[in-house]
Amino acid sequence: MKILIISLFLFLNINNSKNSVDFHDAISATFNVIERGHVVMLEIDFDTFNFLKLEEAKSIKVTKEDFVKYLNKTTSWEINGEKLIPEVLKITSKEHHTKVICLLAKSNKNIKSIKIKNEFFLNVETHSNIIALDLNDTFKDFRLYEGRREIEVDYN
Repeated sequence: MKILIISLFLFLNINNSKNSVDFHDAISATFNVIERGHVVMLEIDFDTFNFLKLEEAKSIKVTKEDFVKYLNKTTSWEINGEKLIPEVLKITSKEHHTKVICLLAKSNKNIKSIKIKNEFFLNVETHSNIIALDLNDTFKDFRLYEGRREIEVDYN
């Protein structure tokens, strides 16, 4: 009887640990657009495994070349009507998360509008992109997903 109870306990414990992994499957990537001194930075956090599953990934780690190609393919950025291309400065991966720091623009203290199109990982089921804007002393955040791929924010 003791062996049966221990076996049942182990089975439930293993099953619960598998379920906890499933909860992480509802994935999101965060895109933080932040004014830092005289520049506008873009900080991106995402699940490394989702990137490595992409056709664009040619390595077993997130490389700058592969990431830049995918970021430019799946996102577009405009401030005050000017199209911007993020410049990747640093990529760090720890366990199953990757953080990328980009220079988005030289700060324009008079940001009147920002337009973002984001299809990053939208091929992953249930994936959302969280866009957090910390600009003009105002914080706003948005959820982009399969049904909403673009935002336009007016600061006037």
